[in-house]
Amino acid sequence: MNTRELLGNPVSVKIVDIVQENSRDWTLYFKNNQPSLEVTPGQFLMVWVPSVDEIPMGICHFNKETMGFTVRRVGEATKVLSTLDVDDWIGIRGPFGTGYDLHGDSVLVVGGGIGMAPLRLLTNQLLRGRREVDLIIGGREASELLLYEFGSASKRNLEIHICTDDGSRGIKGLATEVATRLITEQQFDSIYSCGPEMMMHEMFQLSRKKGIKFQASLERYMKCGCGICGTCSMDPNGALVCQDGPVFSGEELEKIEEFGKYHRDEMGIKRKF
Repeated sequence: MNTRELLGNPVSVKIVDIVQENSRDWTLYFKNNQPSLEVTPGQFLMVWVPSVDEIPMGICHFNKETMGFTVRRVGEATKVLSTLDVDDWIGIRGPFGTGYDLHGDSVLVVGGGIGMAPLRLLTNQLLRGRREVDLIIGGREASELLLYEFGSASKRNLEIHICTDDGSRGIKGLATEVATRLITEQQFDSIYSCGPEMMMHEMFQLSRKKGIKFQASLERYMKCGCGICGTCSMDPNGALVCQDGPVFSGEELEKIEEFGKYHRDEMGIKRKF
């Protein structure tokens, strides 16, 4: 592998469309300049914002012509991304990491907040495989829900459950509470999750109790995306989120002591969830 391949084949891409999903989130679509590129749901890109920073972004849309990611304004780079226009240029590297392994015929997908973004691509692929999908979309309030559109033909196999902590949209309650009810009422072969780590940790515990295969996408502070810097290393086995993840199976999560307990900031200092 040469240096360019190791770094994820950096390219400049032009934004071709921008969709404001809600008051906090924007989806940026850009030309896919690499027609032979393959993407697995759950993988991510390193996105370079000129003169600002480079940050990891989960892929929410992919085909041979275009790719896309959803950005929530939380820091300087994401704020700049949310103000870009069609025909502006950004840099990307990737895709990086390990994605979701599709398993079973009846599956539960649990997304919380901005964690719903990479689950959009996963859900579409699950539906194309004619799987029965129950999708939980959760958020603290209605204004931060990511309510993506799915094709009308796919909706025959898709049941969407919307919930908010404050009851401003859908069911009042947590995504984990909705999931607990569904698991009691239905049989699922697999559970896929992305969102706040405490939510995913609770889903992990529930899946282990019920004997259901589980996968979750973790987030850690990341600089390089390709396993060089080590800032996304986790205790105690040194698993790298950028290479070994970001998607981890239930069996792998059992070996990660910090899962659901703490993470490290940009200085490497432990911070509790």
